[in-house]
Amino acid sequence: MNAMPSLLRLSGLFGPALAILGGVVLFLSIRATWTATRGDGGTGPVLRKQTNAVLFWGAASAVLGFLGQCQGVYLSLSAIQAASEISPQIVADGFVISFIPTLFGLGILAFAVVVWVCLRILPPRSLPAFLVVLAVAGCGATAEEGPPNLGEGVWTLQAGANLFLWEFTPDSAGAFRCTVHDFLSGLKFMETPCAYVNLDGVALGLEMPNGVRYEGRVDLDGGLIDGSLVYTDGSSREAPLQWAPLAEYPTLQPRPPGEGQYAYLVPEARGDGWMVAHATGEGVDPRALEGTVASVLEGDAGFLKSILVLRGGVLVLEEYFHGYGPEDLFPIQSCTKSVSSLLVGLAIQEGRITGVDVPLLDFFPEERAGAGVGWEDLTLEHLLTMSLALDWSPEEAQNLHGVGPEAFRQILQRAVAGRPGGDWEYVSMNVNLLAGVLRKATGEHAEAFAETTLFGPLGITEWDWDYAKTDGFNLMDGSLRLRPRDMAKIGVMVMNGGVWQGRQVLEEEWVRRSLTPYLSAGSGGEGYGYLWWTMEVPGPDGRPIQVAFANGWGSQFILLFPEMDLVVVTTGGNQENGKHLAIGEVLIRELMPGVSRDLL
Repeated sequence: MNAMPSLLRLSGLFGPALAILGGVVLFLSIRATWTATRGDGGTGPVLRKQTNAVLFWGAASAVLGFLGQCQGVYLSLSAIQAASEISPQIVADGFVISFIPTLFGLGILAFAVVVWVCLRILPPRSLPAFLVVLAVAGCGATAEEGPPNLGEGVWTLQAGANLFLWEFTPDSAGAFRCTVHDFLSGLKFMETPCAYVNLDGVALGLEMPNGVRYEGRVDLDGGLIDGSLVYTDGSSREAPLQWAPLAEYPTLQPRPPGEGQYAYLVPEARGDGWMVAHATGEGVDPRALEGTVASVLEGDAGFLKSILVLRGGVLVLEEYFHGYGPEDLFPIQSCTKSVSSLLVGLAIQEGRITGVDVPLLDFFPEERAGAGVGWEDLTLEHLLTMSLALDWSPEEAQNLHGVGPEAFRQILQRAVAGRPGGDWEYVSMNVNLLAGVLRKATGEHAEAFAETTLFGPLGITEWDWDYAKTDGFNLMDGSLRLRPRDMAKIGVMVMNGGVWQGRQVLEEEWVRRSLTPYLSAGSGGEGYGYLWWTMEVPGPDGRPIQVAFANGWGSQFILLFPEMDLVVVTTGGNQENGKHLAIGEVLIRELMPGVSRDLL
């Protein structure tokens, strides 16, 4: 009877009454069985009266359950009407839960009907054994509805628009690991593994990588973990976790259960400017693509949402995972920086900016008097190569974002602390100055300028650049959302020297300079051009090959392999699980050996 407390709780005010009626039906069933099995077989009228009583109270339970559902629906609708906003997931969960009282009552009625029929047709001596089996089977079926242990199903927490699913996985030693899946608008957005999990009896403690702890007590019978989140500053908030079966969240898995082994499929022609073809005709072994996708499905690349492969400007692979599809707009994170660089090149191409050696203060004359020490020598090229050498602390360089006049002033007031053009430091905040540069140079905000000079020529018709927009200025360091096919258009255009479908969208010289590594950008051999990354990776024949890429945190990539005439686009949610670069290892191991060089 493990699930009985949950049934009573979910049935609301009618739960105790239904439990009492269930007991009444069971008592009347036992009494009627005793009457039927008495030595004289009981009297016909008495037995009929008693069995009719069983059926009557069973029917009353069903009616009571239906009334409970009606009350639940009424209360839910009242709450929805009174709320200023409410998550669709909460509405859906409430709708499902509203059926609990009806199902509870119908279960009692079904038991009563079976008893009534059996008392009328079965031999008297077999009735006690049958009644015991029926009761045990009913309790067993009820018990199966609850979670038998911490590691089955998921534990849910609704927090505003976000739904968090806590998944506990036992290891070989009997301890548990935990991954928190962040759902937004019904789809998994990100995943975060816990730093540690400690289960001591019913006491549960765990910690997230950012230092936030969870402390609670586990009630498996009730399907509840009653606990709180404890933040690094010592504050806390209640965060009860509710158990749910995995089947309620099919998009938690990369593909729906039961699909079987992945087999290569030619991408669908959608009339959006892309040529699609079978991989074989473009010199790519389908088995290499199958191995790549299979590795993604097995989790070797962490949590990916999509992967596209293009050879010779032709789309040969397009796969989506976890319920995402080709029409979804994906946050491309810092790939936005690389798009911003293209816009600067287009402004120079149109004569709106004279070149990369223009002093940055020329675009912000009103801030010249209050600018920090050393700004007179800083140019647009220093900004594009992440070598302004300002005195940001490591925490500020990593966490500060913002755009608009106040943000521009905050940046321009920083002093130069290193060697401009010589000291590379990745500072997202600095890139947002480009919003002011483009506005001053073109008379348009970045989004409007991109629509006419970049998105329009590439046939990009859907995007979103509204996040954190301030006074019309777009956040340039990581707020653009695009479809993966449109990310691929940018990639193919750049790899083809600025040409898209025979049209020179961007001057080849700007593309060449953008992909030239001016500075070393890390211990892994990365170089940095004009807001584009470069590096060498092992080729299929053992020789290193060059790759240039737009790099967005969480595995948002536009990867260009010029020597192989290959473009790969991915989107993902690997921001917090340490697998941001894992897709690179998969591509080197699975895809590269299957790309022929005969067509080059």
